[in-house]
Amino acid sequence: MEKSKELFSLLTELREGHIPEENLYSVIHRFGNEGFIEAKADVEQFLVHPEPELRYIALNVLTFHWMCSDNRLTCEQFALNDPDSDNRRIGVSGLGALLEGTRNKAALGMLLHIFKNRTEEWDVRDAAYRTILYVLGRPPAEQPPATRKLDYKKDVDWKRIQEAEEIVKS
Repeated sequence: MEKSKELFSLLTELREGHIPEENLYSVIHRFGNEGFIEAKADVEQFLVHPEPELRYIALNVLTFHWMCSDNRLTCEQFALNDPDSDNRRIGVSGLGALLEGTRNKAALGMLLHIFKNRTEEWDVRDAAYRTILYVLGRPPAEQPPATRKLDYKKDVDWKRIQEAEEIVKS
């Protein structure tokens, strides 16, 4: 079967409720990997699904695979309000993907708030720092690796935090 026909067939099965719950994640991810934007409205429905993993993959596909800038507010809502820390982190990171290099004042303000929030999970705060760097337009070579917890004394460039604070105040 031709790839696009197969994807449209999967989309029909999804719409008719014939995809087993345990396969939904992989189907949504496949739509993302294959660039099957025709499924956008269907994937967006999973942004409010009770299962955190399905909300996660839906936002991941929309922001990282398809770069849907109209999901920016969804990223913000996830970053601030999702009960699952992985989803808050993907919301924060999604903002970086959508707003890279824009120096967006509102986004930087929100990201600074998350970064400074000591009650937030460390991985969400670390993602906020990395995303601040993305929004400021810093090259990846200047960013700490995402594979480990940040040491705020060694890994954080406080001049960049100050730069973001100045943009927010302007």
